[in-house]
Amino acid sequence: MVLAFMRLRWPARWNHEYLPWYIIYLPVVPGLLYHAIRQRSLVFFTNADPAIDMGGFFGERKSAIYALLPRGSYPTSLLVDPGTAEHDVRARIATTDLSFPLILKPDVGERGEGVVRVDDEQRLFDVLAIARRPMLLQQLVAWPYEYGLMFAKDPRTDRTMLLSITGKRMLSVVGDGQRSVEQLLARIYRGRLQLERLRTYRHDLLARVPTVDEEVVVEPIGNHCRGTLFFDACALSTPSLERAMDELLANAEGLYYGRVDIRAESEEAFRAGRFTVLELNGVSSEPGHIYDPSYSLLRCWSELLRHVKYLPPISAALRAKGHEPVRLADLLRRCETHFGYRIKFLRQLVERLSSPSTGQRSPVPGR
Repeated sequence: MVLAFMRLRWPARWNHEYLPWYIIYLPVVPGLLYHAIRQRSLVFFTNADPAIDMGGFFGERKSAIYALLPRGSYPTSLLVDPGTAEHDVRARIATTDLSFPLILKPDVGERGEGVVRVDDEQRLFDVLAIARRPMLLQQLVAWPYEYGLMFAKDPRTDRTMLLSITGKRMLSVVGDGQRSVEQLLARIYRGRLQLERLRTYRHDLLARVPTVDEEVVVEPIGNHCRGTLFFDACALSTPSLERAMDELLANAEGLYYGRVDIRAESEEAFRAGRFTVLELNGVSSEPGHIYDPSYSLLRCWSELLRHVKYLPPISAALRAKGHEPVRLADLLRRCETHFGYRIKFLRQLVERLSSPSTGQRSPVPGR
């Protein structure tokens, strides 16, 4: 861990924003272990969102989550399986009233992996041709204001609490009439981190020379790993916004903890509770405002602890209602298939420890 920290380049070593995840979550582990012992389950938190596969810890299907939300609260979406013929895709697009530009993303994916903007049919079918998993085709929400809303819902009262708001500024540059987009990005630390990736598919944009004071949005996808600046926008919270969140989740049974990523037409519209949902993520959601560059590492840790404290009582209340966490062995099996981890021996050991000689599963650790 120390060696990994020392390898970080300036200025990341003086700012927590790009520290490895295991340093960011360092103070969370003891608390989770304490509650795991109390609830006799290392993965007690996987029942916090019983409507989502494994609580949304990982490997959940986005299409299944959208189905839980009110119709019209998210963009028009179309699920396309690998190998679907082009003429079938065209016909389905026509019947769903989708139009370019579109967003194409894996139905199962994390941290913006595989998400692309497609502006025409050629680009769409180029991406679909190499897809090896179901893809979601969505209408692009062109509104410029994007936020992440962390929430916790009380299983006893079904009232939703807005825990924090993350504001997002997409990776962009301002032209000087002389330098190319690539040269301008090279002058920004978060821009330099993205150059290698951008050179693989945005070489035309990188070569462009913007005019004086022209702003160029280099990355339209609002993920931190794609250069988006996350900042604390909790000051934008209003009673209207809180009511909108409560209404959004009022009839969404089985969603109690997570983050809703949204776009709004303006800051005023957002504060008034008018927005479109881009995604909803479950129990593994991060309160993205912890990556605000103005935060210290200690403040980041403090905010993380403030958020995860809601998980144990939610899990306990749902367990009392009959929603059990997943078996640890099942989660390890998912890790094997989803991430390709070589942990078969560990999974088999867990299964043996949780099963008596009779072959009947024991209700202890892993439940």
